[in-house]
Amino acid sequence: MARHMTFHVGEFARMTGVNKRTLHYYDHEGIFSPDSVEPNGYRVYSSRQFYPFYMIRMFRDMGLDLSEIKEYMQGRTPEKFARLLTEQEAWLKEEMAKLKRMQQIVANQRKILSQAQKVQINTVEECVFPQQRLLVSENLRQLYLREDWEAVERHFAMYLRDALEGESLTGYTFGAMVSPEDFMKPGNEQVVSYLFVPTDKPWRKLSKDYRRQRSAGRYIVTYFAGDYMATGAAYSRLRSYMQAHHLRPADFAYEESLIEDMSTANPQDFLTRIAVPVAEEKY
Repeated sequence: MARHMTFHVGEFARMTGVNKRTLHYYDHEGIFSPDSVEPNGYRVYSSRQFYPFYMIRMFRDMGLDLSEIKEYMQGRTPEKFARLLTEQEAWLKEEMAKLKRMQQIVANQRKILSQAQKVQINTVEECVFPQQRLLVSENLRQLYLREDWEAVERHFAMYLRDALEGESLTGYTFGAMVSPEDFMKPGNEQVVSYLFVPTDKPWRKLSKDYRRQRSAGRYIVTYFAGDYMATGAAYSRLRSYMQAHHLRPADFAYEESLIEDMSTANPQDFLTRIAVPVAEEKY
């Protein structure tokens, strides 16, 4: 029978890309030990151990504890190996979904920052928006009218938790929806009806009670810098534009931060967009 090639600890460590201390530790803990002992007393590894060692390192990278690997290695069978692979395949699918979502978040954030660099503040423009899925909060309008800020903060915290746990955040920032009956009335522009976050999450995976579509169509848009709560002047511009162009609001106004706390530490650099869907005025 052909003899397997053998390697001393230093050689095996070099060829597998680890240090000798790792191999000594694995040996001491009973996780992965040399294959045999030479007549001169040197403990050596066999060439057939390269692949098992690679798999152990891969399982470590996949999140298995050394104690789990030790338990498997000390009682391994083809049946246990099959179960282990099945479990790790399921884990990998979850991790790949997480990575895909992270990639989507990064891409959307980069897109928003790119848009922010091109806008003109304190002006009004007309745009055509595509349809967008939203995850909305409960209706908060009465809480805002009563100025019950403690309840507003509590609802926001619950909404944020649900959005995070439900993995609805896909790189867009939170926004606020303001009803026409409020933003068309000077002084009521900060009466928020709903909080929302745009999401790329499939429609069927959003809660029926909190999913909403922002309609595609014609919007008038303005941007302003600074405190995102200081919306009065922005809505005044929008009302003047609608009056001059014989337009009426067709739905809620959508306030969204393009540059906020994650982008800058200076609140004066915050950039907010307000978009209002419009239709021709009826006479």
